[in-house]
Amino acid sequence: MARWEELAERNWGARREATYDVPGARAATRERMLDAIARNAFDNLRAYSNCCRATLWALDTHLHIAGRDVLRGTSALAGGIAGTGETCGAVLGPLLAIGFALGAADLTDLDADRTVREEGKRFVGRFHDLFGSTRCWEIQENLVGWRCDDAAKNDAWYAAGGGFACATVCAEAARIAGEVILDARAGTVFGSNPVR
Repeated sequence: MARWEELAERNWGARREATYDVPGARAATRERMLDAIARNAFDNLRAYSNCCRATLWALDTHLHIAGRDVLRGTSALAGGIAGTGETCGAVLGPLLAIGFALGAADLTDLDADRTVREEGKRFVGRFHDLFGSTRCWEIQENLVGWRCDDAAKNDAWYAAGGGFACATVCAEAARIAGEVILDARAGTVFGSNPVR
């Protein structure tokens, strides 16, 4: 079983009916919420094919951090920033979510800025540890063995499981970002967004 298939099983398998509204079960509720975020990101990518939007939308749906209007700004970030293979959208969307969830609206709030940067760095480190890179095409090569850098390759890409591999990257990225946001919110209220 390929690495991406193992990770996909985590998001597609027994947890597919995840809910997180169980009263009195804080740890279970957290895990159910993270499962729901990951599953939502996986499904979003499979349905709409934009990794940045898929992850940001999933995080916003469950953590209420940015609002739907911000999705317009992510339209050009799929495929490693406008299809260039650079930074993966599954990195960019969660970093935006971390900024919206924990950042301050006040440009002069340098303490909040430093804190958000540290949380963003924590997310990037965990993502890199899991996928070996933050670059779209390198992640594709690591997971599937080649990269889909030309629309003429799309049919072969999907036949090779590339669509599921990328959806799994989105799911894991959203899960990690959800953990980062929930951990940070549990410690302190950062910036202008209240703990919800």
